[in-house]
Amino acid sequence: MELFNLPGCIENRTNSSNRVFMMQNICERDFEEYCKSLEAHGYIKKESRVNSCYRFAAYSNGDIGIFLNYFEPLGELTVAVEEGCEYFDFADKPRAHSVPAEITQIELEDFGMSYVIRLTDGRFIVIDGGRDFEPDRERLFKCLSEGSPDEKPVIAAWILTHPHSDHYLCFIGFMEQYGDRVEVERYILNFPEGDDILHYPKLEKKDRRFEDASGKTNIPKMWAQIEKSGGIAYTAHTGLRFNIGGANLEILASMDDTIHRSSNINASSLVIRMELAGQVILWATDASFSDARLPDKFGDYLKADILQIPHHGIQCGTAEAAMRGYDLIRPSVCLLPISEYNAYTAFSAHKESTKYLMTKVDSVEEIIVGTPQRTITIPYTAKKNARAEHDRLYKRGQDRSGANTWVFTELDTARESDFVFTLVNMTHQAADVTIELFFEHSSQMVRSIKASAAPLVVKRLNIVGDEVDGDYEYFDWLSLKKRGVPENALFAVRFISDVPIIISHPDHSAVYVAKDLN
Repeated sequence: MELFNLPGCIENRTNSSNRVFMMQNICERDFEEYCKSLEAHGYIKKESRVNSCYRFAAYSNGDIGIFLNYFEPLGELTVAVEEGCEYFDFADKPRAHSVPAEITQIELEDFGMSYVIRLTDGRFIVIDGGRDFEPDRERLFKCLSEGSPDEKPVIAAWILTHPHSDHYLCFIGFMEQYGDRVEVERYILNFPEGDDILHYPKLEKKDRRFEDASGKTNIPKMWAQIEKSGGIAYTAHTGLRFNIGGANLEILASMDDTIHRSSNINASSLVIRMELAGQVILWATDASFSDARLPDKFGDYLKADILQIPHHGIQCGTAEAAMRGYDLIRPSVCLLPISEYNAYTAFSAHKESTKYLMTKVDSVEEIIVGTPQRTITIPYTAKKNARAEHDRLYKRGQDRSGANTWVFTELDTARESDFVFTLVNMTHQAADVTIELFFEHSSQMVRSIKASAAPLVVKRLNIVGDEVDGDYEYFDWLSLKKRGVPENALFAVRFISDVPIIISHPDHSAVYVAKDLN
């Protein structure tokens, strides 16, 4: 298409019906001229809006939809072109029921994501569903059937955020088992093709724990179930808005934004801003704030009452971008789709950005983890003393994981065994450990020895051996390599770890153990 033959334009085909073009060094005038050129080629403007430094426009011509997103701070224009576009025919028909709006965070057998949003007319929005485990299917159907005023639950929209097995696979099994007992009106998703190994090589990867959880196999199965159900599938392009049963949804990020930048499937996740019953809920799914560049694109528009913490709190993308995002969102309530144990002991609390959200963002009053299952009524206010309960769980999780600082004394350089310690890392986060040696004379001190402990391992470590890095700084006159270790000298050792670990010695007990709860 000649409209896209512009200098520096990058084109990617996201799937057989969709292409996306990204142009940089674009100014506002370029955006306006581009809109005029579309109109000159017979495209009709359907939507247009300006939000701070962000401009959106939507055009159609026959069954082709074109969606433009211009972000002035980045000087970037993204153009998504969809053939067979259904978006402009979107029409919702609310039911006559009147019930409270609710969000249920479904408890899952393994970590994943499954949310049920009951709308005020008694229909539902389902987000993902988790892995294809029978108990998870049962819990999902039970939530729908018990919360529905209709004999047959009506799912007004099933949103599938990205093709990872802990998010969309349950949909396949659920529809096989319960498809004739629910009605699904529509689907909202933006998926690559199952065989798009060029952009997403891990689509082909099988999970060692399951027979076959690869996208290459299961994305076609997903589409078969969608077609069988009769629901309409809408491609979730960035900037699109859907009003469904009183819930206003806006797509803030999709695969359109990140296919040029990342081969990480998580980066292709949808980010959805939802207004429901007077509150704003930001569904961050598994998105990378750095790959989608959400803080730069939307700024204060990210502000939300409720945040679903991205990627189960395990952090996708850079910590810096996530923390900038959290400062802009400033939620009072967070939904964290992972078990309490994984949230506070093994996984989430040890990630830099999630730790920041849990301990430094003072707007956060309550964090609702994935176990036990919880249903909240919207609008929702944090429970009394919820912050104190979160702080208690956070501290307990740190205590269960280990400590950040360990000190051993009464060691002797004459005993080779006094240099050998055992490190235990019980978290899913690799531990970077700094080691310092203290002697009777400060002039003999050795500092900045570096070691590491992989997740979920026990490791025997000689703290002056070949396995450590004794000269990692450009200039360190106290390094192990430059200074060495004196003979027949009394010494003490201090270990400092960035995540809590356990350190022991067969002949010596630690004389000091400290937790870093900040």
